[in-house]
Amino acid sequence: MLLAPAGAFGLVLVVMWALLAWYVVETPRELLARQRQEQATAVRAVAMQTEPVLRQAESALRAIDIWLTHSHEGHVLDEPALTQLADSLRSGTRQFVDIALVTSTGRVRRLQAGAADDFASVAGTAAFDQAMATSPDGLLVGLPLRLSGRLDDNRVRLPLFLRLSRPLGDHVLALALVDLQRLQEAQALFLPNSETALVVMRSDGVALSRRPEVAGFVGRNLFEQFPAARRDFSGQEGFYTTTGAATDGRPRVGAFVTLDDFGLKLLLSDTEHAALTRHLRQRTLLLVTAAAATLGLLLLARWLGQLQRDARLREAMLQATSNAMPLGLFRTDASGRIVYVNDAYLRVHGLKREDAAWGWTTLVQAEQRDMLIQRWKHLMSTGEPIDMVRKMKRGDDGRIRWIALRTAPLFINGQVAGQVGTVEDVTERGEQAKAHQTLAAIFDMTPDLVCQASEHGQVTYLNPAARQRLGMDAAAALTDVHIVDFFTPQQLEAYEQQVLPQALRDGHWRGRVELQLADTQVPMDCLVTAHVDVRGRIETVSVILRDVSEQQRAQRQLERSEAMLLAVAHTARAEFLVADTDARVLFFNAAFAEHRRIELQDWVGRSLAELFGERAYASRSALVTAALAGETMRLELPDSAERDGRRFEAHYAPLRVQSGQIEGLIAIELDVTEARREEERLRRASQTDPLTQLLNRSGFENGARDLLSGTTGQRLALLYLDLDRFKPVNDAHGHPTGDALLKAVALRMRHALRPSDLVARLGGDEFAVLLPQLQHPSDAATVSAKLLAAVSAPYHIGELELSIGLSIGYAVATTGSMTLEALVAEADARLYDAKRAGRGRASGSVM
Repeated sequence: MLLAPAGAFGLVLVVMWALLAWYVVETPRELLARQRQEQATAVRAVAMQTEPVLRQAESALRAIDIWLTHSHEGHVLDEPALTQLADSLRSGTRQFVDIALVTSTGRVRRLQAGAADDFASVAGTAAFDQAMATSPDGLLVGLPLRLSGRLDDNRVRLPLFLRLSRPLGDHVLALALVDLQRLQEAQALFLPNSETALVVMRSDGVALSRRPEVAGFVGRNLFEQFPAARRDFSGQEGFYTTTGAATDGRPRVGAFVTLDDFGLKLLLSDTEHAALTRHLRQRTLLLVTAAAATLGLLLLARWLGQLQRDARLREAMLQATSNAMPLGLFRTDASGRIVYVNDAYLRVHGLKREDAAWGWTTLVQAEQRDMLIQRWKHLMSTGEPIDMVRKMKRGDDGRIRWIALRTAPLFINGQVAGQVGTVEDVTERGEQAKAHQTLAAIFDMTPDLVCQASEHGQVTYLNPAARQRLGMDAAAALTDVHIVDFFTPQQLEAYEQQVLPQALRDGHWRGRVELQLADTQVPMDCLVTAHVDVRGRIETVSVILRDVSEQQRAQRQLERSEAMLLAVAHTARAEFLVADTDARVLFFNAAFAEHRRIELQDWVGRSLAELFGERAYASRSALVTAALAGETMRLELPDSAERDGRRFEAHYAPLRVQSGQIEGLIAIELDVTEARREEERLRRASQTDPLTQLLNRSGFENGARDLLSGTTGQRLALLYLDLDRFKPVNDAHGHPTGDALLKAVALRMRHALRPSDLVARLGGDEFAVLLPQLQHPSDAATVSAKLLAAVSAPYHIGELELSIGLSIGYAVATTGSMTLEALVAEADARLYDAKRAGRGRASGSVM
């Protein structure tokens, strides 16, 4: 009922506001489009009014120029024919245009009788300066000006300059002066309204006039001030928008046309809302009217709704009163059909409201159903009351319930019209008694100590476990037992001032207490529950105590174990790190903190990526991912992974709890920098000749094999060198002198070669050189000659001057086509050729 008027009023409001919205949105679009068309028409009309005046001015200038060009020499300016021509031209323009000549100094002479000495001048004006710079055939429209001298009538004129084809004495320019005020008055006839602005602008962007006037606007170059405007006005005609920054600051929309013959553009514009003024007034009126109508309809709907709500409220109050009753209520007609039920009735039977009429019949056993229905109808029609308890199966969950049923007849005009009755689920009473017995059995079986006492501490119940711990007989009376017997005075004070008030406020109190049992203080976890009556007064206090002595001992043992593990972790030389499943820091030891100069409390909860830094974390990300996936990985981090150049042996493993679930990762990183450096030193020592510090045979072969297995197609050369006349030095001067000589030879060889060349002492006075990346095979011969010269020069060892020679055999090959063994064999054979040829020379081949 309530929705009917509300729906009707709502529909009216929706239609009304939809129409208003259409008017508010669509009408401005149409008005703005119409405004553009009107502006385009108006600016064309202004152009049609302006262009003839300019053409007349141009024609007048051309006529004067032609007359002066064909006139005879003499006092031409004084000839009546010239002034008559000027008057005729002036009359032809309806006095819009005045004609004059201008000298090179800017002095103006009107072509009119008696105007020779009027002392008018345009000198110093921008228009004159620009006109003097134009080409002879060029027509220039200059900036508006006021003439000085006797011609000064305070009227603004638009000058058109034309350079004379044949200067007449000092007169070089013909000048047409368009009365700008009269021109604007003529143009104003075609302007749509008083808000319309008309601008005359040269094609180079210089503003020549504006109506209405704006101070400082004329003469401004709009294209230089607003470069984007050049593109907006590039066509012959069109539309434009402007913020008004160059004029009055009011945003405008407009149209323009171009007068190509004169290099002018006419700009006509209105404010953005000029076309919408009337619409805005109408819109405001419509909105006010619609709002008033809406308010009226809402008030009417509210009044009608209030009437309906009052009627329904009375009905709802009766229904709510019925539903609020804990008893199920129902009413039947004379046929036994239930015509009304409250919510409690439906809850008792587990029925839906649509099944209320005969739904109770589906809850009884099928074999008894027909008999019960017939008896029910008989009782309802005769008005015989019912008072009974029956077992039924609920309709929603199928549980068996015991239902108490009572009815009384309903008489109307002395006739039985049905019965009213109540139903009550009495199953809970029996279940509560059963639950009480079960709870008592649980208390009797639990190892916890359970006690119940009055508000004042008089004990009313102790379970068997409590009696046993207190040394009481299982059947002993509790008449003289009080909780004060088990608490110290301090504990009793805390119980009365803290425990009981909190239990009364929150319903319970949980904490730990020390209970006096015999001569021992036993730690107990304690739960105190306050049972209050409907008035909020304590009826009973239940106390459940659990002995936590063993738990405390286990906790202390766990804390000792954790302390031991932390001590081991913090004193270890290795760096320990623990993170959660989101790779965020949980713990790191002292070694880790000392290495990075950080504190654990500053980094807990922050990401490992932030902790290590981008470069170091990149080398560990695979380890982190694997550990969180359940894998254990070991990896040696290279120098590039650490900013300080240190190397670490990293072990990352999943952090599993007792259930086997992964809760994070644990990382152990051991600094192996010094160990690796020692390994590198030993490796280098094993490949270095101790006397000359050149490579030994093993180091040379390893380096040579690496170069041979490199990029295919690179040219290299192997040189075998043998010192000549070295053995006599050893025999004559001893091995120390021979060793010093070998060192000097090694030094000269190193200086004669590139840093990338491999140099080795193979043993005794035998040496080898590998030249990689040769540009040409002849480079091997060049290097051999260089080595012969360097090694054969005299040596000064102490006070001795020694001279030895050198024989070289070399082989040139390309990588990928030769093995080291074949290359060595070829170089050795060429060395043999060099010695056989007389020593002190080099012999080689290209393979």
